[in-house]
Formats: sequence, structure tokens, C-alpha cells
Amino acid sequence: MTYKLSAAILGWDDIWPTAGETNLIYENVPVRFRILPRGRSWEVFRGAQFWGIFSSRIEADDRVRAAMIDIFAGGGAAQLRFT
Repeated sequence: MTYKLSAAILGWDDIWPTAGETNLIYENVPVRFRILPRGRSWEVFRGAQFWGIFSSRIEADDRVRAAMIDIFAGGGAAQLRFT
């Protein structure tokens, strides 16, 4: 029989891991997308890396949301931030 420890016994890092940690109970670190204006275009970053540039905010939003759906379908987590 397998027992899970309660959150009171677990450390904070076991419950809310940070990127790059391994062998944690909950390893679902969200992928973070940011959409930023750049002149007449919109830049998108995935994590800290440049992901693409789009001609409209709607196009950038649609592409990011499609990528987020793929992440969610695989059991992952994602967040979107407009700046």
C-alpha cells in the first residue's frame, strides 16, 4: 500500500517546485508566456526565450492560447501575461 505525506510534513519546495528541480512530488512547473508590444508588432516570449513576433495582438494571443492548449492536453501548466 502506498501512502502520501500530508502537506504539513512536506517542504514548500516539494509542493511548489521551481524550474529545473528534479525528483519532486509535484513537478508541474508552469510554462510562462508573455506578450509585449513592439512598435506595430507583438513579441511573444516563452519562459525567458523569444518565441515569435506577430502583426497583431489577436494573432499573438491566438497562437499562445493554442500552445497553452497543447501544454494542458499533456498534463502541464501554463500562464499568460500581457505587458
